[in-house]
Amino acid sequence: MSIKDKLLLSPLYDWFGKRSFAQSGEDIIADIELGKKKKGIYIDVGAFHPKVFSNTYLFYKRGWSGVVIEPRPEAREEFAKVRPRDKFVGMGVAGKKDVREFMQFIDGATSTFSKIQASKNIKEAGRKMKRKINVAVMSLADILASNGMEGKQIDLLSVDVEGMDLEVLRSNDWKKWRPKIVIVEDLEFDFEKEGKIVKYLRSLGYRLVAKTPYSLILKS
Repeated sequence: MSIKDKLLLSPLYDWFGKRSFAQSGEDIIADIELGKKKKGIYIDVGAFHPKVFSNTYLFYKRGWSGVVIEPRPEAREEFAKVRPRDKFVGMGVAGKKDVREFMQFIDGATSTFSKIQASKNIKEAGRKMKRKINVAVMSLADILASNGMEGKQIDLLSVDVEGMDLEVLRSNDWKKWRPKIVIVEDLEFDFEKEGKIVKYLRSLGYRLVAKTPYSLILKS
C-alpha cells in the first residue's frame, strides 16, 4: 500500500477541514434533505472506497452504519480498517444472480461491469484497464435480505456503478425497502428530457430535488 493510500485511510484525511467526502457534495445535499439526522441506515452500492468519493462516509462519521457493496477486491480490507461498523459485501449488483466480468481500470472509480461504459472509458477518456476479473452478482433485494435488512427503514440509498445504475435500482424490492433519499449516478442525464432513471424513480413516487455534475438526488 502506497503512502498516499495509507494517508487516505488514516484519520489525518479527516482533519483538513473537509465538509464533504463525496465527489461533488452529494452527501451535504442529502444531509440537508434528511434534516441532519444523527443516526440512520444507508446502503452504498458501488461504494468504491471508504472515504474517497464516498456519499456515505460523512454519515458513518456521525454514527450511522449500513451495507456497503463493492466488487473491487482490495476494498474489503480498506473498509474493514476504516468502517468496521458497516457490513461489507464484496460482489456486484445486477438483475439476477450470476457471474459477470468486472473491468478494473487504473482509475479505480471508473471500474465497471458494463462493456459499453468500459469502451467509453478507453476511447473517449483514454483510461487504461488494469485487469478483468469474474465477480459474482446478485439483485439488491437478495443482498439486503441476506444481510439483516429485513424490516429495517433505510434512510439513504447511494448507487454509483458506472452505467449499470438503472439495473441496480430495478433489482430492489421497493415495497420492502423504500429509502427516504436516493443518490444515483446518471451519466446520460439531459435537462431537456426526463431520462430513464428519473422516470423510473418518479413512477415509484420520488421527486428530483438536486443535480450534481454526475449524480441525481431524489426524495420520497
